[in-house]
Amino acid sequence: MLNQFVVAYAEYGRFAEQMEAVSMSRQTFLEVLNATTDEALARAARQAGRNAVPAYVGTMRGPLTLETLRDLMEVLSKHAHLFQFNEIQDNFGSHWTLIHELGPKWSLFLANYIGEALALTKIPEHHEVSERSVIFWLNS
Repeated sequence: MLNQFVVAYAEYGRFAEQMEAVSMSRQTFLEVLNATTDEALARAARQAGRNAVPAYVGTMRGPLTLETLRDLMEVLSKHAHLFQFNEIQDNFGSHWTLIHELGPKWSLFLANYIGEALALTKIPEHHEVSERSVIFWLNS
């Protein structure tokens, strides 16, 4: 168990501290999400994707690239529990699926947050949003 705590801190906790991450209950988080308009939420997500994601990746892995963004998705999935991350590779590129239980506003946030970060990597993408998931098709 101690090893799990050390790994979690090494892979996520120390970077979350540097980024001044905030922890809150799931219910409080949902109340905050639901208190905002879709437009304001999408705008905030795009701004965070443009600014916070490169900073987060920079503290963890170096410059923002498709590979380092993918690494961040795995870390946020495994340690921050923001979504379940799955990736499939095929002849057309990569497909990233983010699955969650936080509703349509969280899907909207993720689509804009990750979409904006992907735009910074100059990787063309198309995404599909549902109440419980966001799927990104990456043409790399």
